[in-house]
Amino acid sequence: MEKFGFNHFGGPDVFERFDQPQPTPKDNQVLIKVLAAGLNPYDVALRNGSQDSVRPLPFPIFPGTDVVGEIVELGADVDDYRVGEIVINHRSMGAYSEYVTASTAKILRKPASMSIAEAAGLPSAGITAYNTLMHFTNFKHGDTIAIMGASGAVGSLLVQLSLAAHLNVIAIANSANLDYLRSFGVQEVIAYDQPSDLERLVQTAKIGINLSRDPESTERLNNLVAPGGTFTSTTILPTDDQQRADINYQSVYPRKDYADLTALQDLNELIDQGLLHNTVFKTLPFTLEGIIEGHKLLESHHAPGKIVISH
Repeated sequence: MEKFGFNHFGGPDVFERFDQPQPTPKDNQVLIKVLAAGLNPYDVALRNGSQDSVRPLPFPIFPGTDVVGEIVELGADVDDYRVGEIVINHRSMGAYSEYVTASTAKILRKPASMSIAEAAGLPSAGITAYNTLMHFTNFKHGDTIAIMGASGAVGSLLVQLSLAAHLNVIAIANSANLDYLRSFGVQEVIAYDQPSDLERLVQTAKIGINLSRDPESTERLNNLVAPGGTFTSTTILPTDDQQRADINYQSVYPRKDYADLTALQDLNELIDQGLLHNTVFKTLPFTLEGIIEGHKLLESHHAPGKIVISH
């Protein structure tokens, strides 16, 4: 079968096509014919070597965590799925492949209301957004949450999750993406590249969530958090000299007290209710050329939405 990966670190052009044996599902697994895979910034980190010190892997490395595909074979113990069903699979790697195997604890039926491309872009970004909001156990309806980097893949889902939780959302993004955020129903949309817009919102948010790696944007969000509030980041926190004594600071890490599948089930329910939508920026062919182009786009400042490779 066809599989895409690389034998050394570098730019998008390091990707190669490999011929690999088709996997056989174990007793509790299904064999999935991959229809589409979502591309993520983590894939770039694997490819350029920046994750090597954190997660050293032998070559060749086959990236990809987000799969949508058709079940084509069942393991001996599988009785809750059937051949022909379309499922979402969140995996540790290897999504850039013609076939993958997955245990039934790692798959979920695709929501009927989502296209294959939309579903392929959901797992990693959706689970991260869900994890981030679930770090807060004491918020109540009407509390204000400020999200820096709100138009990104994680940010746009986090905005929608916050609205579904009846939070008052301050969505902060580049001025080119403000109409996109308004389309979700956000009332308070602010451009981080127009700092004067932020001045009237100083110390108004109970929760500040930082999805940006820009130190300047991080500092601006810090100023929006009210005394007694919480500043949470999936990326960077304010420097020690910028941190305030009246704010609680925390970094977000993957949750271990519930499975990824639980997050995806909750996300799917919101999707079916029409409360959550995943935007696809571009769908590319599931080919070597498509993957290389997709990785080039991942490293660019493209319009909002996920990049997906699809058959």
